[in-house]
Amino acid sequence: MSDFCPSLHLITSYRPYPSCVFLKLEAGTAQTTGEPLPLTLTLECNEQEKALLNGHLKFGIKGGKLTLKVENGEIIAPQSLLNDFCQLVSTSNTVATWQLIPQTGQSIFTVEMVAFLAKIQVTSHPIALTLSCDVSLADISITDVVGLWKHDIHPNKQSILERKLAQFLWKLRLSPHLSLLKFTSDLAAYERLEESSTTTIDPKALSQLHQQIDRIYNAETNNLLELAQIAELNPLQDLGGGNFLATELSGIELSGANLTQSNFRGANLTDADLSEAVLNYARFSGADLSGAYLGNANLQQGDFYRASLALANLIGANLTDTNLQDVNLSQTNLSGAVVKGAKFGNNTGMTAELAASLRERGAIFVGDS
Repeated sequence: MSDFCPSLHLITSYRPYPSCVFLKLEAGTAQTTGEPLPLTLTLECNEQEKALLNGHLKFGIKGGKLTLKVENGEIIAPQSLLNDFCQLVSTSNTVATWQLIPQTGQSIFTVEMVAFLAKIQVTSHPIALTLSCDVSLADISITDVVGLWKHDIHPNKQSILERKLAQFLWKLRLSPHLSLLKFTSDLAAYERLEESSTTTIDPKALSQLHQQIDRIYNAETNNLLELAQIAELNPLQDLGGGNFLATELSGIELSGANLTQSNFRGANLTDADLSEAVLNYARFSGADLSGAYLGNANLQQGDFYRASLALANLIGANLTDTNLQDVNLSQTNLSGAVVKGAKFGNNTGMTAELAASLRERGAIFVGDS
């Protein structure tokens, strides 16, 4: 154990989009020599506006992870839950990771939080800390686009164009880190760097994006999978987090696709194949999934409020904590589905036999006395 109380100095501050994610980490003072240093986290998330090509867009995040790393020290007493939406998912002596829990139905996080994060036990000199915020493509949400295309287009084109912008930003500006802070106690190495505000993108990449937008906009097809091909998006990997509001997806085949955190509100998904797809936190309110195949799909924390699942196959699907109130369940196959914490109520087609089976498996019927 160290016999001194070091001071930590910020040496790297990478926060190019501070409205989207702003991180601040403060180390308290140990009361006595050798006591661990308490760390306080400030986290702010909101909508970010960015100029792009001949217009501008707004974006935010609806998921991600925070990672704390320490050198010449140990992490002790990491906070398990930060304000009910940031949960500790892994920890060791030197690395702790918190997952930002997506909020079903919300397009982005809007957060202003100050909370205790962890304590650091110094073991030798110099100690170094790194705090980063990392996001996946599915965590990026485009909330508004102005001037990049006319908005009198088919919803399928709109959704693919927004996913292309999200992918473009993620690859060029939002990875490997969206935000990064580094600290050290080594005075010899201490040289404060100016906070990064560089948001310049390679002109060649911008030209290629402009050409792709034109190709998608002017395409003679509205088929989502054909549009994804034009956009050079992998439909099994790159559509997660997308906004598919009121899209026409009847009969689409997306078996095994990563569609986590996607918004399908009001979409036509009749006879769609979403078997084994990852649809955690997805929103299907008002959507028509009549005859859809959702066997073994992961639908945890989803929202199907006022959707139709008539004749749909959900054999083996994971519906943990999913909202299924006011859903049409006429001849819906829920055999083997995991329904613990799933909420039912006012369901067309609900039989007494099905209701009894769902209750036995841990489902909740809203309005039950």
